[in-house]
Amino acid sequence: MKIYITTDMEGTSCVVSREQCQKGTREYEEARRLLLGDVNAAVQGAFDGGATEVLVADMHDGSLNLPLADLHPGARYVVGVPHSAPRFPFLDESFAGMFMVAYHARSGTLAGVLEHTMSSVAWQDFIVNGRPVGEVGIDAGLAGACGVPVLLVTGDDHVCSEARKLLGDIETAVVKWGVARHRALCLPPVRSQELIREKARAALALVGTVGPLDFGSPVDIVLKYSRPESADGLPLEPGRVERLDGRTVLYHVDKFADFYGGTWAENQRLTRS
Repeated sequence: MKIYITTDMEGTSCVVSREQCQKGTREYEEARRLLLGDVNAAVQGAFDGGATEVLVADMHDGSLNLPLADLHPGARYVVGVPHSAPRFPFLDESFAGMFMVAYHARSGTLAGVLEHTMSSVAWQDFIVNGRPVGEVGIDAGLAGACGVPVLLVTGDDHVCSEARKLLGDIETAVVKWGVARHRALCLPPVRSQELIREKARAALALVGTVGPLDFGSPVDIVLKYSRPESADGLPLEPGRVERLDGRTVLYHVDKFADFYGGTWAENQRLTRS
């Protein structure tokens, strides 16, 4: 049984500030050790639950956030950029489920710790077929395009609530409770890691009971940018890409994954053809 783990950073145990998530700062060096603890706990929990193979994709910023020498030796790791075309290399129907470790709530969530959607500078709202979603929804939709359900989300209480509302009765590990965007009530890392390991083990029992997220076909995606200049240079195409106002662009796609360059299997077929 194979599990795909995708990791962000803002939802890491005890992480509450921008500096903790930015390379080159003193705070970042400590935060990447905290992220390592959360990820290794999820990997071990997956094996505890019966996984035979675990693949981890480091998806925060430019990747290379995890201290490589101390990674759990039982898993394999996708590191580096770009995070596109496809977003999740090697993810296909052979995986029984996806874990999202250290994720955060969508843009605009009240008291969501470090809330944003993909880019806190460029993006304001991401709406799929009339439903606002954050990175949990985006990545669950891409996993769903491969027939893979999300089984576990870890992060603050807001992202865990968001995930359950969108995905149903999945496992979640709340490692902190948001007070404000840069303030939270946190579990100590050792307790967070114990919780994540426990929830990851329990998540394997959901295989076959939780279905993948399916946005259907066709799909309308409304992307509202923070500033008009972010939308100014986009190539418009009648019937496919339309400018709705200064900051809002509507994308019409056949399948949700098309917006992110398709799936791994589709890209492999194109490469071989």
